[in-house]
Amino acid sequence: MIKGNLHTHTIFSDGKNTPEQMINRAIELNFDYIGFSEHSDDIIEDDDCVMKESEYEKYFNLLDSLKEKYKKSIKIYKGLELDSFCYTPKVKLDYSIGSIHYLQKDGIFYPLDLDSETLLDIVGIYGGTKAFLQSYFEDMINFAKTTPYNILGHFDLFTKFNERAPLFDINDKKYIDMATNVLEEIIRLNKIIEINTGAISRGYRTSFYPSLSLFNALDDLNAPMIISSDSHSMSTLNSYFEETESILQNYKNIRLISIEDII
Repeated sequence: MIKGNLHTHTIFSDGKNTPEQMINRAIELNFDYIGFSEHSDDIIEDDDCVMKESEYEKYFNLLDSLKEKYKKSIKIYKGLELDSFCYTPKVKLDYSIGSIHYLQKDGIFYPLDLDSETLLDIVGIYGGTKAFLQSYFEDMINFAKTTPYNILGHFDLFTKFNERAPLFDINDKKYIDMATNVLEEIIRLNKIIEINTGAISRGYRTSFYPSLSLFNALDDLNAPMIISSDSHSMSTLNSYFEETESILQNYKNIRLISIEDII
């Protein structure tokens, strides 16, 4: 049984609820712990989804006070969701999530999860699907090599719109082989692979990231994985957890990780 969630956003970045509201919901769900992972400040101008560095002290002081207030009910952990273009955070974290939301080309930042039309345009800018995927995965590996985060967030975020507007053939053997090679390298770099249910609760997908087509490979790799809801509101804190655990029973070698294995 899943005991908590480490991928949690609040009003300090792009979430809908306060940290205390999320904590109280986690207690209602009988979670043993909750971790907060606001989007870290980055170099992208006018990025409204991130928590500005000037807010860090206020935010982490608040978490410290809430940790004390609720210490008899739940464990609270301090994290950030780092992007490949974020500033290096000058704060002590319990854990961190590394995610790629943008690709940069010729000084322009392109968002990967805005909408299907924008994503199609980005693929065209990169000269087609193969070149786009190569650039995305190269960035992912470089990010993993240069940034000491713990958890790789939503591995194949670019498939967010694929069920409604198919753009990538996630069952193609060439794609699976390419993705598997990347996953193998990420695991070699001691990163935990996130099973992210966030797009389900927001109505974009009917399954989690990474796509199910990659799970035989993940099983073969004895992948360390952690389930999270990438929650932006109280109502989605445990979204699709039971269903995910049921699906994972089909894969005997995947290693489910908890916060106790990280800190």
